[in-house]
Amino acid sequence: MQAEDWTKCAPKTLDLSNFTGMGMPKIETAISRIYAPEVEDMVRELMPAATRVELDPLCARRGPGTKNPTYSFAVHQDYGFTADDWPLADNGFKAKFDEPDVKGFMAVNFWRPVQPMKGPVKKAPLAVCDPKSVKMEDTVPINIRWDELGYVKMLALAHDDEQRWYYYPDMTVDEVLVFKSFQYFKRYLGQEGPELNTCFHTAFEDTTAP
Repeated sequence: MQAEDWTKCAPKTLDLSNFTGMGMPKIETAISRIYAPEVEDMVRELMPAATRVELDPLCARRGPGTKNPTYSFAVHQDYGFTADDWPLADNGFKAKFDEPDVKGFMAVNFWRPVQPMKGPVKKAPLAVCDPKSVKMEDTVPINIRWDELGYVKMLALAHDDEQRWYYYPDMTVDEVLVFKSFQYFKRYLGQEGPELNTCFHTAFEDTTAP
């Protein structure tokens, strides 16, 4: 899928002004050497208004033979609603967020099949939910324990027939699915109630798979 294809079909909520994160890994790995430049290129192409782009060194890999051999079949959103819900909101982050030229921040998830997988994804593809189809009363704040970070705030989702779910079948190692995991802008301060602009997602069993 090309950037122009995503732009045509994606919900029109990619309106960031600043993009920030935890920072680049301190040692050179395949992530910093290969994937980081690819990710930055995609961010620049999809969201040209971004002025700061940093790679979060936390990376999840799932599947047989990895530290996470199982897939997540529970609908979830990786973070909460506000800047205080950001799991890395230490004093350094808060100082950066308070800088006058920073309008807000966003975390973008890049989901892709990786080698040594050879064929397209047939088992447990990822589905994402259009945030505009989610009712706020169906969102459920939860706390999940991450080994690296302790307990962090996330969101679960109650089912509603009006929710609209999408997935890209038969993804290959040359394709990547990009979606927002977190977004918070200073303009949200003082508004009544939270605002959802990010994607709930889950793995699922594709009944059409061989």
